Amino acid sequence: MKKFFYFIVLFFFVFPFFYSLLCTAQTLNEIRNLRAGKHQNFYRVVLETSMKVDTKIELKTLPYRAIIQFPESLWRASNIPRKGNFYPNIPIIYSFKNDEIGKTNLTLNIEKPFSLDKVYWLSSPNGNKRLVIDLYFSSETDFIVTKKSFESFSKEEFETVLGERPISEDKELELFIGQNKNNSKISQQNIISEDNNFNFDKAGNKNFLVVIDPGHGGKDPGAIGYSKTLEKDINLIASKILQSKLNNVSGIKAYLTRSDDIYINLHDRYKIANQLKADIFISLHSDASESKSVRGYSIFSLNKDPDLENANFQKNNKNQNVLGNVILDEEIIETQNILYKMYQRRKRNYSIKLKNLILDELSSLPSNSRGWHEKNFAVLKSPVIPSVLIEMGFISNKEDEKNLNDREFISNLMQKIAVAVTKYKDVYMK
Repeated sequence: MKKFFYFIVLFFFVFPFFYSLLCTAQTLNEIRNLRAGKHQNFYRVVLETSMKVDTKIELKTLPYRAIIQFPESLWRASNIPRKGNFYPNIPIIYSFKNDEIGKTNLTLNIEKPFSLDKVYWLSSPNGNKRLVIDLYFSSETDFIVTKKSFESFSKEEFETVLGERPISEDKELELFIGQNKNNSKISQQNIISEDNNFNFDKAGNKNFLVVIDPGHGGKDPGAIGYSKTLEKDINLIASKILQSKLNNVSGIKAYLTRSDDIYINLHDRYKIANQLKADIFISLHSDASESKSVRGYSIFSLNKDPDLENANFQKNNKNQNVLGNVILDEEIIETQNILYKMYQRRKRNYSIKLKNLILDELSSLPSNSRGWHEKNFAVLKSPVIPSVLIEMGFISNKEDEKNLNDREFISNLMQKIAVAVTKYKDVYMK
């Protein structure tokens, strides 16, 4: 009788415990596949899971790594070890670990600074879910910018980013599992489409489109120099030289917001770039100061993005607000806000990349560098296009004004900017 009693006690008190463990195991997410691939200048990591789960990404240094965090999951990728690498094809070492109760980390160790270009969830034809992570090697500055960008996302914002179905762009991508090559096709789907359907060359290849904005013009002379030089004239001359140099580079096409001495509203200047679907926007200016001793060049990017309500979007033929290739009016307001913040973050990051390249080239100029600044200039407020404003020098300073009136100096200055733009195209726009 006692044995029977003990059996009953064990059955009612111990069995529920093991049953609950069994049920919990059955509801845990499963990691069913992991692979990586290379496409031109970026690498792609695809994590296939049994369900879409809450996700967080942290970037760390020493070593450089991306830590993808999600709820506790079971490793069910039977043909793939929990630790390994994708060498020699992909320079990434990975490790899967349940670091603490209820939490799982997939860590990607990468040998040098990198940036995350796109992160998103996709559905698989077999019913699984795929977390897709696109990354590329970058500078230390780019890594820090990307790290801070991801840290600035709230949990809700990041979940919305991951939940948005990307605009599709079909491309072939070779995927690798460990040391084994697995030739397959995958649909590359982008959160932010970078397609521009404007300005193709004769061979059908898309040109890299630069819109150059000669500051001021017409009734607005801008600053007046030490010897009465008008800023609007210097800006126009320099812009035409830069346009000519860029148009001589294969694959680049440059346009001016004005080619004559006319006045254009500040907001209309970046709207021209929006309408042309430019890849970058550069506004050229000449500075002035009450102090005649102040001199040197500087570069500016936007420090405060307008909020969604006050943003000036491009309109389509139905008078709908368009952000990149997305018609915002067809989305709920929460989605509009998230998409807008994503575009602004991306635009700011790429504006910084552009200014870094320009400053590097200008460092050899026989002039003083006043560095990089962030200002809320109206011409930089395109919601999508990476934009910088360059102050070429102080025409209120005798030496700078002389340089800015010297065709050889201006030509050299524009050549260096053209080299920086070409490097930007070659590194970031493939």
